[in-house]
Amino acid sequence: MPLIENDLIFAYLNELDPNFKVAEKTFRKLDSGAIRVSISSAALIEMELIYRSENREDALLKDMAALAALPNTTFEPLTPDIALSAVYLRQTFGLGFFDSHYAATALSLDRTVVSFDQAYENVKGLKRLDPARV
Repeated sequence: MPLIENDLIFAYLNELDPNFKVAEKTFRKLDSGAIRVSISSAALIEMELIYRSENREDALLKDMAALAALPNTTFEPLTPDIALSAVYLRQTFGLGFFDSHYAATALSLDRTVVSFDQAYENVKGLKRLDPARV
């Protein structure tokens, strides 16, 4: 099962995002059961940090509840192996903190991350799938 990255989730939650239409199409496929995806537990932490820094905790409650209710979705836990892999990926490929966790989680699954971020294309063994092609 591919892992979806937070850039796709945030695009779906914001109608003003330039990638909203693509994200909406992907999430419709989740609703219909046409696809199944994984989400890293690190995505929830990133979401909390961003909303808190923007003083949007009321919106966080609504958006987190919507995320938790997504059909055909599995949340993947952060394990010590994934955390160690994330450190390696940051040091080796220059990924950001959360990107390294998404990459490490995807590598522990089917090695596919669904993201708009092309930085994942530099990670050996990882396949980035553009959300427009899901």
